[in-house]
Amino acid sequence: MKRCIILACIVFIALSVLAGCSVQKGDEEQKKTVRIGVTMYSEFDPFTEDIRKNIEEYLQAYGKVLSCDVDCTVVYSNSNQLVQNDQVEDFIDKDYDVVCVNLVDRTDPSVIIEKAKSADVPIIFFNRELVEDDLKRFGKLYYVGAKPEESGRLQGEIVLDALNERFEEIDVSGDGVIQYVLLEGEAGHQDAILRSRVSVDTIQAGDIRLERLGDEIANWDRRQAQTKITSLLQGYPRQIELVLANDDNMALGALDALIDFGVQKLPLIVGVNGQEEVIEDISEGLIEGTVLNNSKEKGKIIAHMAVSLALEDKIPDNIQLEEGKYYYVPYKKIEK
Repeated sequence: MKRCIILACIVFIALSVLAGCSVQKGDEEQKKTVRIGVTMYSEFDPFTEDIRKNIEEYLQAYGKVLSCDVDCTVVYSNSNQLVQNDQVEDFIDKDYDVVCVNLVDRTDPSVIIEKAKSADVPIIFFNRELVEDDLKRFGKLYYVGAKPEESGRLQGEIVLDALNERFEEIDVSGDGVIQYVLLEGEAGHQDAILRSRVSVDTIQAGDIRLERLGDEIANWDRRQAQTKITSLLQGYPRQIELVLANDDNMALGALDALIDFGVQKLPLIVGVNGQEEVIEDISEGLIEGTVLNNSKEKGKIIAHMAVSLALEDKIPDNIQLEEGKYYYVPYKKIEK
């Protein structure tokens, strides 16, 4: 069923890319090979791994419909920007048509950009948004992601929905103030900064008084989040009433810590991404909600753009980019 849905979705896309990518040579038909390189900042991030899987799946589906051979190579940079720079250079030196980059350091893409510019190779950055001025340095640089302020707003709305329904139950201390902990994904990461600020601002705009007990960097990591919350529980064993996590991985880490510590009344926990395990916990009432960051749609758009750039040297007509550079996939609230 999944394969049928994927193929059905791309039939129209395939026709919009081109009528076919095979070429005639005498009486024999030769398939064109599309070569796509993908470099990931880490192999231990469940969400970016979902995007990677969807990119590969959709690339292969496009290849079958268009009668193309799609050669997709994925490499990991182990959170090292220098390693990733070398990986992109290697893709370009080996004549890959398009390179898709999940940046290690969003503030340091200069080597990648200059190499791509000199070789005239398109780069699709995704899920770790680089600085706007950098994206303008070469005409064939693009970004696929989602607006972090939107995720923060929706996360705040999930909290407001819960507080409007059962404030007295959530306000365990009964002081009229919600004591909260913020779990941030990464120091200096744009998504983490904006998501954190907007989620808190949205809650406060709903006339809710907040008191922050902790603001911890957990690097999108479940174990780090568990460690940070466990440490906070030593000082605030019963005071935490809300956990705002920048992603679901850290929300799960917070839940692990609270359960292990033996907290009888779980605080509200809210994440971002829409991981399956978190959705199961929402249905069981262990986590309040999450914000779907659509990895399937991101993978589909990245693959569609990559194939079109490789075959026609342009963005598909049915993909509308903001400022000719950005494609943002909308978020969606998930509550019980």
